[in-house]
Amino acid sequence: MPNSRERVKAVISNQIPDRIPRGELCIGDDLIKVYLNCTEVGFEERAAFVERLGQDLVCLPPDYPVGKEVAKAADVVLPDVERWAVERPFFTFALLDGVCGWGVRTLGYTEFLTLPRSSPLSFQELCSRVAELNRELIKRLMDQGVDGILLADDIAYQRGVLFDPELMREYLFPSLGRQVEAAGGNVPVFFHSDGNYAEVIPDLIQRGFQGLQCFERSAGMDVDKLKEKYSGKLCFWGTLEVEDLQKAHDPVFLNELASQIQKTAEGGGFILGTTCGLFKGIDLDGLAAIYERL
Repeated sequence: MPNSRERVKAVISNQIPDRIPRGELCIGDDLIKVYLNCTEVGFEERAAFVERLGQDLVCLPPDYPVGKEVAKAADVVLPDVERWAVERPFFTFALLDGVCGWGVRTLGYTEFLTLPRSSPLSFQELCSRVAELNRELIKRLMDQGVDGILLADDIAYQRGVLFDPELMREYLFPSLGRQVEAAGGNVPVFFHSDGNYAEVIPDLIQRGFQGLQCFERSAGMDVDKLKEKYSGKLCFWGTLEVEDLQKAHDPVFLNELASQIQKTAEGGGFILGTTCGLFKGIDLDGLAAIYERL
């Protein structure tokens, strides 16, 4: 039987796994404390939580320095990355912030949203700085044993993308492409965004992304239609919403949901997860029921 790492690698390669892989974008420390009845959360506690829940992958976020400038790679640490790679069987994604995350952090939300129009050169410079940071981090993290890279950049809201797609094609997507190139095809690179970014999925494929994370049905992201449209080109990860976990206690709803998930997973190229990650107060019993039903 394949271990978790092998299971995720298989599904990313569009092979048929022994079961649907599952994993989360993020897991809150407060949730782990409640679940394990512990006061501190470190490597062992996180690993125990992921193992007990029956997940196959982990996302490892860096500790970024506090400040109003894009960080230097030398100042960024990914805690316990080598331990995850060596001591545990889970597929490890390194979760890196993209241009939007750094733009909001350094400029504030409103100023960042207006930057591409008010100062295209400043926006271009920001895209370049983030690309160089992440290129250095990706190369280092591959040496440390990560299995994949997840670039997180919330480029959309409920009804569409944040910026004019042509501006994104001129500045943002070339930056993303340079980051993907840093992986050299040695590990898969996924892209995460909330909202409805369906319009620019072809641009993400063109830049070399092998997978996408987060498909909010409430934002019009129909994973089945998208999976059919881009069959064989992408691995799709996500789809469960908070309400699904709450409703999973209803046997009728649970059966319908499980059937829908199994249909989505046909042919491989699918990882089950929530669209928002796991946090204190989320219905873990509902999630466990979904896992068990599959």
